[in-house]
Amino acid sequence: MKSKLLILLLLLMAACTTNKPMTEEQKAAVLDEASTVVKEYFDAIATSNSEKVASLIEKSDDYLLIVMGELLDYETSVAMMEANLPYVEKQTFETKFEKYTVIDPTCFIYNWHGRNGIYMSSGETAMLEDYLITCVFRKHADGWKYFMGHESEKAPMPVELVEVQ
Repeated sequence: MKSKLLILLLLLMAACTTNKPMTEEQKAAVLDEASTVVKEYFDAIATSNSEKVASLIEKSDDYLLIVMGELLDYETSVAMMEANLPYVEKQTFETKFEKYTVIDPTCFIYNWHGRNGIYMSSGETAMLEDYLITCVFRKHADGWKYFMGHESEKAPMPVELVEVQ
């Protein structure tokens, strides 16, 4: 009896956990939605719209943002935005590289490398020539939400690396 129950349980688990590859149409649909939400996110950052940015991030225990070596949870991220974005007049983003990776119909990763200009209302500016951003989004009933990310500036290497071709 126990073995029959175990077999049934294993069959149910197998039926509910298929790793069926996504079709090209499914990937294209996710990429279409992904490019829209990423544009919304970057536009909100570029205009220092902290309310819009906050609406695009997931309020959960999974949320984690690593910025310049600091680990930020949801509450700390929102507090940091509210404290700092009012002093940022605008930001610019010049893309050198970007890549979308679709994990499944409900999750994607966006990687960006480029030039990030930060213009403060005080008149000060900063130009980050090689800035790197990774954003991981998850789909919810009310849309895509950013729940994990990393931002950093490309650090110089202490030794010269051999370029692979």
